[in-house]
Amino acid sequence: MRTAGRSEVLTEKALAWTAISRPYISGTRGFARWSALTIRSVREITGPTGGLSEFKFLWTTTRGTSSAVAEERDSMELRYSSNTRTQGRSTSCKDFKPSLGQDALGPLALKEKEVEKLIKDNAPLSARISPRAKEVLVKGLMTLSELDEISTMGKGRTLLMLDPGLDLWAEVEESNEVQTAVKPLGRRAWSLAVLCGLEDVTLSVADVEALTGLSKRGAQALLKRMAEALPTLVWKVRQGRTISYEIKWASCFLSDGDYWDTCYTDDGIRKARASRDHAVQVTSARRGTPAGYIAYLHSTANPKRSEYLAAHALPPDADGAWRALVEAGDELALYEHLKAQEAEAGPVPSTPEALVEEAKGSTSGTPLLGQPAQESLEAPQRIDPEVLAAMRARICARTYA
Repeated sequence: MRTAGRSEVLTEKALAWTAISRPYISGTRGFARWSALTIRSVREITGPTGGLSEFKFLWTTTRGTSSAVAEERDSMELRYSSNTRTQGRSTSCKDFKPSLGQDALGPLALKEKEVEKLIKDNAPLSARISPRAKEVLVKGLMTLSELDEISTMGKGRTLLMLDPGLDLWAEVEESNEVQTAVKPLGRRAWSLAVLCGLEDVTLSVADVEALTGLSKRGAQALLKRMAEALPTLVWKVRQGRTISYEIKWASCFLSDGDYWDTCYTDDGIRKARASRDHAVQVTSARRGTPAGYIAYLHSTANPKRSEYLAAHALPPDADGAWRALVEAGDELALYEHLKAQEAEAGPVPSTPEALVEEAKGSTSGTPLLGQPAQESLEAPQRIDPEVLAAMRARICARTYA
């Protein structure tokens, strides 16, 4: 109800919906993937740790912490906030169990008069909403209030199809490489479907304006996009001198709808998004190693590569193979070269004794030039205490001179 007639809360609404329907989701990447948002959008929407988001739909338990040390890493935790007047987090839906076939939180069914009172209390909405739009909104809210689980059976299908992460509701351009069986309707269509409770409705352009908060041109563009994406979804009907639009949400996506199986099983966009996310994680893990970080600094992937090379120029006697790789700037090639050198050098000894033995073997018993014999490490010479005292006195005298 708090999102009706407010187009500015669209992305936060999607993130809050995920926090409500899937309370087991955590982490910035997890929320981004299941809400069909970018990681940057999730970071911008969420408020500070222990605070509310901009439109007060989300309470941020923690924003998470990135660290190379496993013990210091922390995952983002969000909760839906139903109270807009205080800074305390809401505990609603904490026992919600969305697993398929499991019993969940009991239905929070609303009476029609209670829904009408909610609309009446929302002065900006009630001032412009028509009786038909009000009827649709009342019915949609009552339908949603009876849902208590995500399932492929019965009423659970409604929550399943209203998952904002489905390809059906994705925001992608026509030139996107991922091809889906059903052309995505977009997030604004998802918001309208939520307000309608995914029920078949008949609305005018003005009704769509009131429910979504869009302008007249925006509402017309939304209806046009929906009609072009799924020809059987939107039907133009004439009622007297006015033209309305019959939107068959349930007929298309519920029960034996024409697009139920396709929309539920087709998740190419989400898989592509997950694949890109995995590639980012692999790259971050590689750059977290010494060889990977050095390769990144010398590669063209580093936006400050020229500055780094100017400050850390290669020595004249640098290895020719390494110089050629640096000039090419291929990060993976640089990384593989460094890893090959690490493998050739072997593991680092856990104790210095191995290095001492290796040094003994390399010199064949001959002391290194300018250094004492190796035996001096095992049997250090004893220095007279009076000599040490004289040395300390000279150092102190120079220090405080």
